[in-house]
Amino acid sequence: MTKKWVPHGRKLTLLATCALLTACGGGGEGGGANSGGRFQTIDFKYPGGAMLLDGPVALSAVATSGLPVTFESTTPGICTASGSQLTLVKAGECRVVASQGGGASSDGVQWAAADNVSQLFKVLKKTQQITFAPPDYVLSANSTSVALSATSPSGLPISFKTTTPATCTIEGSNLKLLGKGTCAVTAMAPSNENWAEQSVDRFVAVDPLLIADGFEPSGAGRGTSTTMSTKQGGNVAVNPWGSPLNAGWESCDGNAGGDWCYRDISPDGSTLTSALHYPESNWTPGGWQYGFNRIDIFAPGLSGFNSAGDTAGGVQVTTETALGFTLGINSGLYAANRPVVLHLNLGKQNNGCNVELSTLLWPMNGLTSYAVPLGNFAVTNACGLAGVTAASLDGDIRTLPNPITADGLAAFQAAMAKIVDARTSAMTLMKSSNVVQVRFRLMDVNDSQKTNGVYASDLTLKGAITIQ
Repeated sequence: MTKKWVPHGRKLTLLATCALLTACGGGGEGGGANSGGRFQTIDFKYPGGAMLLDGPVALSAVATSGLPVTFESTTPGICTASGSQLTLVKAGECRVVASQGGGASSDGVQWAAADNVSQLFKVLKKTQQITFAPPDYVLSANSTSVALSATSPSGLPISFKTTTPATCTIEGSNLKLLGKGTCAVTAMAPSNENWAEQSVDRFVAVDPLLIADGFEPSGAGRGTSTTMSTKQGGNVAVNPWGSPLNAGWESCDGNAGGDWCYRDISPDGSTLTSALHYPESNWTPGGWQYGFNRIDIFAPGLSGFNSAGDTAGGVQVTTETALGFTLGINSGLYAANRPVVLHLNLGKQNNGCNVELSTLLWPMNGLTSYAVPLGNFAVTNACGLAGVTAASLDGDIRTLPNPITADGLAAFQAAMAKIVDARTSAMTLMKSSNVVQVRFRLMDVNDSQKTNGVYASDLTLKGAITIQ
């Protein structure tokens, strides 16, 4: 056996160098100390992050000698290595060792065996994506029972539960309606050796007040529009606008080439998207940038506000407690952590001004169903009405903390307590007046998360918008 001799000073240098490397190995794991030749190390890239059923994982490691590196799993019950492919077997901790046994490189240099380098990571079960689409609302006059159906790529059986027993119950795979209000339904898929347990929540409005359920497909096109309509005859205005698009005030790409701003409606009219895309090339370095994306939806049969007095029609809140809708945002906007301002505009008017109620929503990534409590809304424009307390849209509503974060709920509750008088006024006005328009308003657009040179701030509405 050839013994590798390293002077004491050289040993200290090697140890110091090794301490700075992220994957230097050592600890007597390999045979580097017992082989002759030049010293070499292995850079072994972290192979974790994949889930069961994702297929083989490509292993990658490079030795400073340029000689080939081999891999071995020391946890074959969890993962197995063959060549540079790692196969995940079951959930648990996988340990892979990268080795280079030394030898002569192509230039004739003799290399000592490198110290082995290992990576330890958790193998996770595959995440299930449950498909669950109960109706947005049900009228008890037409039906008191709804058949529920959900699927998962795992093929595992789906079960259902509800957390609103006063409104609905579950009997097998049927939803039994008991009373007016919001029915919260959860579809649950169990786990097995390959799949992780998963659940998804949906909200079904029982006998709600209907704002809209679908859009007329003829309204799609580029730029902004104020002449679209819902299938219930309510006017719809879509206004994506951004200063970097050089399109003029409150106009966006109406006549220019490219899909920077557009409105899209699905062929069946169930989905409306208002898209605002900022090309990075249009940003002015150090300049003034501004944008917003807004969707206004009037109640059935209404095309606008009455300028001469209170607006008749709309929907009258009595015992309803939440605004229900399904809203989607793009992943870049979600990563930028931008909230959406929700407005309920009332038919109550004073001096040409209609009363406005507002709250804030932090939407999740993709399409998600929401039931926003009406008690969260505060008056933000009292229109000079006596006895009405108003909060500041910019100072109170838009600065509300995100309650979804780990420590955000307490801060959110404290901030809501500070505007309790404006919230009380909002509930009083909702029940004494009528809701004429719902507005989804993205005031803080995505300006930090770009994809292929574009900052996207898209809003999508799917299905019914109800007060339930």
